[in-house]
Amino acid sequence: MLICPQCHSENPNRNNFCQKCGNSLTHQSCPDCDTSVLLSEATCPNCGAVTGKVLYLLLYQKLSDGDESIKYPELYEDCVDIGQRYRLLKRNDLEKEQGDWQVMGDHTADGRYFLAKVVDCQPLQPSILKILLSQHNEFLARLPELQSSNDDPTWQTLALPELAFPYFKLRDLYPTIPDVYDAWCEENNEYVLLADRQSWPHLIELLEQEAIPPLQLIFWLNQMVILWQSLADLHCLQSLLMPTNIYIDEDQNLAIQQLFPDVDPPPSLSQLGQQWQDWLTKTQEHPLESLIAVLEEVGQGKIAAIAEFKSRLEELGQQLNAPATLADEVFPVFETEMLEDDGPPSTPQSTLPDANLADGAEIDDASTAVLQMQLISLSDSGYTDRGKQRPHNEDYFGLTTFVETQRNNQGKSVQAKGIYVVCDGMGGHSAGEVASHMAVNTLQAFFNEHWQAQFPSANVIAEGILLANEVIYDTNQKNASSGSGRMGTTLVMALVQNTKVAIAHVGDSRIYRVTRKGGLEQLTVDHEVGQQAIQNGLDPKIAYSRPDAYQLTQALGPHDSQYVQPDIRFLEIEEDTLLLLCSDGISDNDLLEANWESKLLPLLSSSQDIDRGLRKLMEFSNEYNGHDNLTGVLIRLKVRPKIPIDVW
Repeated sequence: MLICPQCHSENPNRNNFCQKCGNSLTHQSCPDCDTSVLLSEATCPNCGAVTGKVLYLLLYQKLSDGDESIKYPELYEDCVDIGQRYRLLKRNDLEKEQGDWQVMGDHTADGRYFLAKVVDCQPLQPSILKILLSQHNEFLARLPELQSSNDDPTWQTLALPELAFPYFKLRDLYPTIPDVYDAWCEENNEYVLLADRQSWPHLIELLEQEAIPPLQLIFWLNQMVILWQSLADLHCLQSLLMPTNIYIDEDQNLAIQQLFPDVDPPPSLSQLGQQWQDWLTKTQEHPLESLIAVLEEVGQGKIAAIAEFKSRLEELGQQLNAPATLADEVFPVFETEMLEDDGPPSTPQSTLPDANLADGAEIDDASTAVLQMQLISLSDSGYTDRGKQRPHNEDYFGLTTFVETQRNNQGKSVQAKGIYVVCDGMGGHSAGEVASHMAVNTLQAFFNEHWQAQFPSANVIAEGILLANEVIYDTNQKNASSGSGRMGTTLVMALVQNTKVAIAHVGDSRIYRVTRKGGLEQLTVDHEVGQQAIQNGLDPKIAYSRPDAYQLTQALGPHDSQYVQPDIRFLEIEEDTLLLLCSDGISDNDLLEANWESKLLPLLSSSQDIDRGLRKLMEFSNEYNGHDNLTGVLIRLKVRPKIPIDVW
């Protein structure tokens, strides 16, 4: 099976071109000179630019008793695997890169480590490891809880190398810790392939070549301290003390190339403090004296506990954070708010925890909690499809985004505002299409008029939603529609202003949030009979055994506004975040809960095309849930520590 890099559709191995979009499955264009290059080649033959899928190979070779001689691994033709998929790169294959085998440090009592670069000669095919793991989802879910590979027989069944265990154990820390691309055992050798991160700058390079603001330094140091805590349990602390192993990714987050096993005695926290003292002597700007003082205490062993180290960094971050005047900024209370109800039927408020408290409650677990965050990019995309079974599309979406980017000597700042709406219409003939269209247009016009500088309050948001309801309701009344002929629509809406987000919904369309820390979270509770019964204390199985369990308890249009009570919630974005607004054609049958890690999580990275990612999700949903219309709006918010100009 070949996965097209353009449209991500599946193709037979014999195909030279994608059967869906016509894209080549054998060649690609060089990004520098547009020369057509075989996918199996590492570099362009015309200009030498790297074009292939270059991977970082770790190999552990067990030593025979008493034999300490260096024995380079056997090759198959010029490949490291018997299937001849991964070709070893020679020293002249990559300009400015070192190829061939490199011996990593001294051998241990049991074995020796090698490093190499390889190119994937079949980059459009999923790796054998990926295929195997796709058949063992429960095993993947158990991995973070395992203390060793011997704790689960599936590890031995899959014949996975012990060398890969720390990477699987820490897979929730991706992209800081690289994912395992492929892994296998062969006789006395263990092979692990990782993504090659050498296109990213080393941390030490940035410190030496650029003027890094103090808050950014504290942010990176705090990330490293938290990572230190995770690596201590796996005896890989040495990984954070090697400058050539530490990178900064495209989102300005800490990342490492590989995990180095510790030797006795293991590194101490004082060594981390000393290492950072040494690194800061190389910075372009004079380091903050208070930060140097903390590092000296750590280096001298006066601060020996992770919790105290993090607490001191938090204090520094608070001292340097944005001016106090920002604290006086008017912003709605972070609570779910609903309109006063003058008539039946009433729908219980969402029982979801307060977003702001839930995200910020565990400061010790979030490296970004030390610092106030600012938006660095806002990306969005929207698509709709009538599905495979519906004759017409009653869904409608709208998105309006305003982004202002400013650049100066201190870097880039972004001011952004976005209005995002998804509606799923209902009613006889084409009435559903009309209702969803009317709701989206009414809400966009309302907020274009009523949302200027100040972020809308819950009352203003509710006013806009009720106006949309009145417009549809009045149309129903004028047309003398009744029963199923009355048109209506569900609603999910997100308003974004920099790192502030307000979400609102009526009906069973949903909003999901995806973060690296929190995974997938459903932010809305469906307004339907079954969910209402659960909130009133009924067992979920009993609640959804009712024949009317999926009947909506409220929607826009069928009734006047006293029967409409939108749920409204406010969020503060404290880490890179995806928000997905979708109709039930996407969310039905737990599609997102079962597939978010493969379909949504990768889209958090700036290197991923959000339009292509949403199209891929829509195509998958159409195969999985093609019984209904499908609509999705995807929003990606990237943040970093806020760096006030007065601390430069």
